[in-house]
Amino acid sequence: MQRRTLFGGAIAFAGAVLVLVQFVQGIQQLDGFEGQTGAVVFAVETVPFLFVAGALVYIGYWLTDQSEYEQDLPRIAGWGVASAVLFASVSALVVFSQQARPTVDVLGLAPAIAINHVTVGAVVGVLVGLYDARGLAHQRALETERDRTEQFANKAMDVNTYGRELTRSDSIDAVSALCIQALQGLLGLTEAAFVVVGGEDSRIVDSTVVGVSDEGLVELASRSREQEPTTVVIHESIPDSLEERADGAITLRITDLDGASAVLLALTDDLEFNDEDVQLLELLLAHAATALDAVSEDGEFDR
Repeated sequence: MQRRTLFGGAIAFAGAVLVLVQFVQGIQQLDGFEGQTGAVVFAVETVPFLFVAGALVYIGYWLTDQSEYEQDLPRIAGWGVASAVLFASVSALVVFSQQARPTVDVLGLAPAIAINHVTVGAVVGVLVGLYDARGLAHQRALETERDRTEQFANKAMDVNTYGRELTRSDSIDAVSALCIQALQGLLGLTEAAFVVVGGEDSRIVDSTVVGVSDEGLVELASRSREQEPTTVVIHESIPDSLEERADGAITLRITDLDGASAVLLALTDDLEFNDEDVQLLELLLAHAATALDAVSEDGEFDR
């Protein structure tokens, strides 16, 4: 915000200065003209440049509210300055070329010509800078989307790798270890637990959460029994015994077996989940549910 205020205010201030200079110059050009003739001269020779300079004021004010251009504000300002200098150089060439003719004296008009060229040049440069910045922003957006897609594809491959390992699991302990490892590898969630809740027999199969009571983890897992299987729920409110360790949590209900629910949970601190993260977790849950079904058929679920 401070960056936008600085550069946008500088552009608007430059435009305001040019408006003032154009107005003073226009008044000076009225010397020798009276009545309606003076009004026509002012309207033709000054008003268009007042609007051009005013456009620079508006662009500067508009930029203070455009966060998408914040990264490229120096580039936009640079385009404006460079274009103003270029147009000023053109005006100097025009004046000198006309002055080379002995019958023409344009030195008296040189300041007006220079100011007009600088005004137009500054606006043209800033507009070109905006166009350039928009192209760069679009390019960055494409690169970000490409990186996000590539990252998602790599994580999906990792999930499939975990899925193959899960299908080879011969006990709930093995499934639990792989699920917790996947959470750590995919999302960097280091405090996770695999809990089986149901009836009077609720137990923590595996946990990397230290320094909290098992009752708090079981209570959090119990809140997820109403979830649909293989779904992800983000909790902003967690049991009191867990609040000292984290601001929130996620629970992932895997499946129901033998009247109990297998729940994978993790404590989070200011971690934002996007749609891709949820899709990856749901894919992991599907693999875990398949593995637990196989474990249950082999009579290993209660171990």
